[in-house]
Amino acid sequence: MNTPTDAVSTFERHRAELLASKRAMSILALTVFVGCLALSIWISRFTPERLVNGVPRIFEYFQTILPSLQWDVLFEGRNAAGRATPGSLAYWYADFWTYLQLIGETILMAITATLLGTIGAFILSFPAAHNFAPTRWLHWIARRFMEVCRGIPEILLALVFVFMIGIGPLAGVIAIAIHTTGALGKLFAEVNENASSRPVEGIASVGGTWVQQMLYGVVPQVTPNFTSYALLRFEINVRASSIIGFVGAGGIGQELNRVISFYSDDRVLAVLILVVLTVTIIDIISERLRLGFIGRENFA
Repeated sequence: MNTPTDAVSTFERHRAELLASKRAMSILALTVFVGCLALSIWISRFTPERLVNGVPRIFEYFQTILPSLQWDVLFEGRNAAGRATPGSLAYWYADFWTYLQLIGETILMAITATLLGTIGAFILSFPAAHNFAPTRWLHWIARRFMEVCRGIPEILLALVFVFMIGIGPLAGVIAIAIHTTGALGKLFAEVNENASSRPVEGIASVGGTWVQQMLYGVVPQVTPNFTSYALLRFEINVRASSIIGFVGAGGIGQELNRVISFYSDDRVLAVLILVVLTVTIIDIISERLRLGFIGRENFA
């Protein structure tokens, strides 16, 4: 018959074994991490000397793209012949309305791609969720499909679609929509996995189909988070739409690629300023919308 002392000894021995095992796993994980970090530093040649030597070159580049503005003619408009005075803002932003049109095109591309990607992610997120998948094979297919969608960079997808359907915004919209489907689908599926199953079980108990269980049991719970993630993805897609233009997929990125190619350094800065301002404004508006859907109290 085991005495209380034997029971305590057994417990302490088992506890010591668990602590030793956990300590060994922690040491192993730390060793692997340090090894990977050292290898990455060696491969990338990430050294203080390279950083110190490279930082001044950043300022040298920015000096090359600064416009030659002159205070005495800074705010002068175009003359009778329709020409802007060199050194003025009108001369620096001679193509301002073209830039504005392309930024509008970029935003519309992001809106369309986000909408299409959100619809695809919404549909795939339910079979992709472990706790709500109707069958194992459908769950596996949904997961793998989303991995393929988000595993290929947008710019590579855009390059493929530019080759297929030609230069223009359509190639960019399709490329971003595919990547958005994979990225948002994963986030949506994880939100679904954290949803309560009680409403679903209640609907199933009265004969509701799987689609009805998802629509009336899960969707009301996850809609605020879905909306928040979709708005966040819209911000990302605006930036992505600015980049994929480098391969001819439309938007302001296509113009940025053009001015870089023709060495119009001051125009590069002009376009970059507009892109940064656009992204900043969209981020502020999107943040307010997300707070409206989720509620400020959840961020306290």
